[in-house]
Amino acid sequence: MESKTIVAFGAHPDDLEIGMGGTIAKLSAKGYNVQPVIATLPNFVKSDTKEGRKSESMLSAKVMGCKSPIFLDLSPEQMVFGRKLVTLIDSLITEHKPDSVFTQWYGDSHQDHQILTSSVISACRNQNNLFMYETTIPGGITENSFKPQLFVDITETIDIKKNALECFQSQFIRCGEIWIPAVIGRCSYRGYQVDAKYAEAFEVVKVTKW
Repeated sequence: MESKTIVAFGAHPDDLEIGMGGTIAKLSAKGYNVQPVIATLPNFVKSDTKEGRKSESMLSAKVMGCKSPIFLDLSPEQMVFGRKLVTLIDSLITEHKPDSVFTQWYGDSHQDHQILTSSVISACRNQNNLFMYETTIPGGITENSFKPQLFVDITETIDIKKNALECFQSQFIRCGEIWIPAVIGRCSYRGYQVDAKYAEAFEVVKVTKW
C-alpha cells in the first residue's frame, strides 16, 4: 500500500515555504500527511528569537494545512555532516516511512543547507523518491546551476504560499519588503517554463514510479 506521508526537511524556519510552500499546500489538500522537519533555529538578534521563529513556523504550517514541524533545534556545532546527524535523520525516515522525501538543493551557498542535504541523502539511501527544492532567495548565488527536473503546478495554492511566507514577520527586517515578491516572481518564471501560471521546481535525486 502506498504511503500517504511526505517528510520535508528545512535547515531553518521559512526554507520550506520559500522552496516548496505551494507544493506542501497542494499535497496536504490531496490527503498527504506532510511532516516538516526544521533542523536549527536561528537566534540572530532580539527581534529574531528561537521561540519567535518556532511560533512563525507553526503558524505557517497551519496555513499550509500540514503537520506542525518537528524542531530538531540543533546548535551550529551540531550541524556537521557525520554519523550522528545522519543517524538522527535516518531515525525520522524509519519512524515516518514516507512515500517521498524533500530536502534543500545541495548547490546552495548556505553551509547549513549543504550539510542538511548531504545528511538527508545519506539517510535516504533506501528511499525511493527523493527531491531537492530551490531555496536561494534571498542570496545564494554560487558557481553551481540548479537543474529543474520536476515541476509542480501551484497556481491554485500560490496564495497559500504567499500567506505562509507572510507568517515570518521576523524576516521582513532581515530580507526587506522585496523578499516575498521575489519568491513569487520565481514561481511565475517556473510556471512559464511549463505553461502554468505558477510552479515550483525540483531536482530529482531518485524517483521510482510505475
